[in-house]
Amino acid sequence: MIKILAKTKEELLTNLTIDELQAHPSIDWYWIDFYNPTEQEQKALEEKFDFHPLAVEDCLTQGQRAKLEIYDEHYFLVYYALHKEELENLEVSAFIGDNFVVTYHVDKLKSVARVANLVEKDPNIVENDPWEIIYELLDHTVDEYFPTLYQLEDQIDDIEDNAKNETMDELMRNLYDIRSDLSRMRRILNPMRDLIYRIMSTNALKEKEQVRYFNDIYDHLLNMIEIMNASRDLSNDIRESFMSINSDRMNSIMFTLTLMSAIFLPLTFIAGLYGMNFSYMPELAGKYNYFIVLGIMIGLVGVMVFAFYKMGWFKYRKGPKL
Repeated sequence: MIKILAKTKEELLTNLTIDELQAHPSIDWYWIDFYNPTEQEQKALEEKFDFHPLAVEDCLTQGQRAKLEIYDEHYFLVYYALHKEELENLEVSAFIGDNFVVTYHVDKLKSVARVANLVEKDPNIVENDPWEIIYELLDHTVDEYFPTLYQLEDQIDDIEDNAKNETMDELMRNLYDIRSDLSRMRRILNPMRDLIYRIMSTNALKEKEQVRYFNDIYDHLLNMIEIMNASRDLSNDIRESFMSINSDRMNSIMFTLTLMSAIFLPLTFIAGLYGMNFSYMPELAGKYNYFIVLGIMIGLVGVMVFAFYKMGWFKYRKGPKL
């Protein structure tokens, strides 16, 4: 699908073909958007424009990094939109010249549709500089990052509060899912930050006022990167706290088992001693020897429990509540 917006001094044209556009005598600027183009439409991109072959190849080959390349007659730009559900980067390519913008993307993007509607309602926002369109596209794209990032931040806070009293295993699974999502966001935000900085550092922008607008996008990205890094640090702290709680819990269990083993060790020795199958054992002949041995065993338990209590072992630690 190809959408064309072309501005003359009098009006905005929306129903032109590429051939009609190139033959029109009084076009101030135009924007052509290739959305999920067919093979025939891809050939139009290759044949009807004087773009550098390497730029066209990068445009048609998905998986490029966010970048700005400078050619003699145009600039080539690659940036990332965000898939909100899967948190995957949606690649957008753009060719920018003195009086044109040509965008190419496979996925349907709300940001592109919103900017197109914005330009159709008020064509004067472009002011005969195609970088105004690029600014609007990047600004709307970056603004779409905020809700997802805030949602991840809220999810981490929910895990920290654990208002639903979920188990540690459930919390850890959710935490690792969030950390994976934050890693995906990092693969989008960091390249976009570098891209905006490169745009401001080149001679592509003709006016200082444009630099200020792009600097606003750059500030938004820095803010989001700080939020992302803070969320990653908090998630790491929560993970380490969970691991510490789990370690304390295991230590408490092992300590309890050790106490029980220490108490039952002499009892096991006595029971094993008198359980041997020798023919003559003098202690077995007494009428009250069973009760005597049983009393000794109970006494040993009492003495050991008292000794452990005096040494403070029973006050060692309570197992953490999960």
